[in-house]
Amino acid sequence: MEQTIRIRALGAAVVVALGVAASVVTSAVVASKAYRGRADQSARQQQEMTVKGSARVRVRSDLAVWQIAVRGEGADLKTAYGVLKFATDRVQSFLKSQRFADPEIGLSAIDTETHHARDKEGRETRDIAGYSLDRTFTVTTTDVDRISHAAGEVTQLLQENVQVRSYAPAYSYTKVADIKVQILGEASKDALVRAGEIARNAGCQVGEVRRAQMGVVQITQPNSTEVRDYGMYDTSTIDKDVSVVVTVTFAVEN
Repeated sequence: MEQTIRIRALGAAVVVALGVAASVVTSAVVASKAYRGRADQSARQQQEMTVKGSARVRVRSDLAVWQIAVRGEGADLKTAYGVLKFATDRVQSFLKSQRFADPEIGLSAIDTETHHARDKEGRETRDIAGYSLDRTFTVTTTDVDRISHAAGEVTQLLQENVQVRSYAPAYSYTKVADIKVQILGEASKDALVRAGEIARNAGCQVGEVRRAQMGVVQITQPNSTEVRDYGMYDTSTIDKDVSVVVTVTFAVEN
């Protein structure tokens, strides 16, 4: 009787031991699968590539601003003003001959500078040696070709002893915002094409977009490769290139 009880107790212990062992094995398998699942997921998340895409479009300026400064100098204000008035009248006549309308021409107030005489040691005295009077014409027009032509002809006034200084016209394109979406789309397509080529050569496929960063818009002279971190806006040429670079990170799928 006592031996039978011992055999039964031993059998029960074996069953319990086998159950514990099976439970441990099952837990280990589940944990292993979970670990592998997390590892696979982490690996998939780490499978990505970052590429740059760019786009460039040629535009033509639609606004020009041109400044012309005139000066009159003299020992007294009357003389200086007479010289200034002559120069002002001649520039106004010149601009009219170039077919600029009154609303396109702006004229600043007179800026007066007093010159003091200096003593033998070069120190400025309180005696007045003369005056300089300055005014500036600002021509603003959408006819950029007319501005370009006139700027090349204004030097003829120098032959008439007109004290005139012509600044380089500034040419602008006012519709950059209108083409910004278009050019960003083209740059993004370029990034996708580049990523696809890399993926094919590596034997994989391009997946979803994970991150995208737009660079600053660069407005440069035609065919220029110059860029700046904060963007460029060149105003020296009528024709311009508007370009942008985007950086896109794609998922990579086997």
